[in-house]
Amino acid sequence: MIPKSSMEAMEARRSGDSPMNIAYITAQIPWGRGETFIIDEMLAVKAAGANLVIIPRNPTKEVFHREARTLLENAVRLPLMNSRIIGVFLFSLLTKPRLYKILGAILHYSRTWHILIKNLAVVPKGVYITLLVKKKRVEHIHAHWGSTTATMALVTSELTSIPWSFTLHRWDIKEDNMLKFKVQKAAFARCIAEDGRSEVLRIIGEAYQDQVKMLHLGVQVPDALPMQAHQLQLVFVIACPANFVPVKGHRFLVEACALLMRQETKNFQCLLIGDGPLEESIRQQVAELGVGSFVKFLGRLPHDELLRMYKNGKINAIVLPSIVTSKGDKEGIPVALMEAMAYGIPVISTIIGGIPELVQDDAGLLVPPASVEALANAISQTIHDEKLWHEITKKAHERIRSEFNLHSNVQQLLNFIVRLRE
Repeated sequence: MIPKSSMEAMEARRSGDSPMNIAYITAQIPWGRGETFIIDEMLAVKAAGANLVIIPRNPTKEVFHREARTLLENAVRLPLMNSRIIGVFLFSLLTKPRLYKILGAILHYSRTWHILIKNLAVVPKGVYITLLVKKKRVEHIHAHWGSTTATMALVTSELTSIPWSFTLHRWDIKEDNMLKFKVQKAAFARCIAEDGRSEVLRIIGEAYQDQVKMLHLGVQVPDALPMQAHQLQLVFVIACPANFVPVKGHRFLVEACALLMRQETKNFQCLLIGDGPLEESIRQQVAELGVGSFVKFLGRLPHDELLRMYKNGKINAIVLPSIVTSKGDKEGIPVALMEAMAYGIPVISTIIGGIPELVQDDAGLLVPPASVEALANAISQTIHDEKLWHEITKKAHERIRSEFNLHSNVQQLLNFIVRLRE
């Protein structure tokens, strides 16, 4: 629950002549194909009455998601580097002694050469956008990701004295790009899962508990469950909406489909929705196991098209067979699962990262990672146990409504920001 005083402060800004000006620093959104969850959050922040200035680190030319088009009026499309950015940076070296302190901190706290080079590459743009945030009278800067987008926010904040914050997801926690220094300098750091927050505090120390907040991402929640079919459909459709990267565990799903192909009496189909570096090897695995008639590759779909499939009852279950990779990469709380659950679609996933934090109280089925037999059994259970299937649909929807509701969680994020002004 948001304190009354903070709500009143936000309402005053919403109803007054000067709504709060917030800059978002993203990787690419509203351009590009990723970061769909950030689109929803920024739209909700905008709907709450804030003026947005969106500054992506290195935007592409493509606007892939239809919802992102409504954010273009708020976005500033600048390359990572051009002659004007370099010119402003060089001039700042002559006129802003504080810039040398920032560069010194980056040199000192970047723990590897790779991280150092990444950070130095975004400093000129971080310097340049000081002009933009001053012109737009930005009052707070928020960066998504704790890596170089947060480095840009840090640079801009240090040169302008505008407070800043950042959202950490999962891989960016493991990377530890100046994490402790950034938490020290930021007004707050937000983690999207308790598991992630615990990992951050293990890295930077328990002394920073007050500055490291836990606030889930949220998704749009339909007012009522859409019409869902189960046994009435001749083919039971499962889907895996995930990029083809190691942590998503696609190969175990394909093996589970091969097992089901030999065991199942009911027809099923598995839709792989996404793209990525492992796509070709997964296609080869599908061919080798002879499951091409059961497993279909749909490519990456625009976000609204995927949600329309959920709304229209085209998918009976979502499967995300995530693993912990050999490099230690693991999931946070996947938005792909949250969105499906919001529409009452049963989800099957694994007991790693922040997933158990989402899929609890029988709101889905969880199996050990990399266990093909357990995964196949869970899929078979959703196919044949219609009573269980319907129970999960209701519990999944309620789980998202109560804990992962986009608008209530965005209000809490704004509350953190508004408190800085009280």
